[in-house]
Amino acid sequence: MHIDWWTLGIQAVNVLVLIWLLGRFLFKPVTAMIDRRQQAARAILGEAEAARQAALAERATAASEHAALKAGHAAAEAAAVAAADRAAAAVIDAAQAEALRITARATEAADRAAAARTTEVEAAARTLAARIAARLLDRLPVGARLDGFIDGFAQALDGLPDAVKRRFTDGGETLVLLAATEVSAATRATLEAAIGRVLGSVPPLEIRVEPALIAGFEAAADHAVVTNSFRADLAQIAREFARDDRQ
Repeated sequence: MHIDWWTLGIQAVNVLVLIWLLGRFLFKPVTAMIDRRQQAARAILGEAEAARQAALAERATAASEHAALKAGHAAAEAAAVAAADRAAAAVIDAAQAEALRITARATEAADRAAAARTTEVEAAARTLAARIAARLLDRLPVGARLDGFIDGFAQALDGLPDAVKRRFTDGGETLVLLAATEVSAATRATLEAAIGRVLGSVPPLEIRVEPALIAGFEAAADHAVVTNSFRADLAQIAREFARDDRQ
């Protein structure tokens, strides 16, 4: 088996560049957005505390009025106290309930905005990474977009269940293969040899060009995707970044 170290080196550099760009353009905006959401939440909690203090002040006023009435109206004192307590409790309960509603609405809105912004940033980062990778690969020979991915694709194909693999060998089912660029005769021969080593024989191949892969191959078989491509690598990196943010 021949390993193209130059192609592998270029791929490693590409991945490092992508990781740096994602860190620069993904994490900083998301951190700033989280800070803004926390500031908004603190402001809402401050308003709720002010409402509670106002309710407590009203209760204190009611208690003062009760003390004044007590001096000359003993009979009305009990009723005034009860009414003042009920009014103060109602005001406090209403203020607390409203504060909880305001906090819940603000938190929900902030979460929706943060999720939407995170999705936008991740999509923009993936698009940018794909463009950068495509431009870097434009400097390489066309065959480099495929040859260095053949062994990895064959290994992924070997991971399919035996029953699925037998459908291509025993059943003669056509294997529809997506390639990032046109496949030369030499590359097709190398690809067929790698598939034959995995499956035991080479099934009928239908190769379609899919530039969105950027580099590498993909195939779908019985609800399973077999892939070894830059597009899949970029998607995996984005998922790992998103999982790290949630943790």
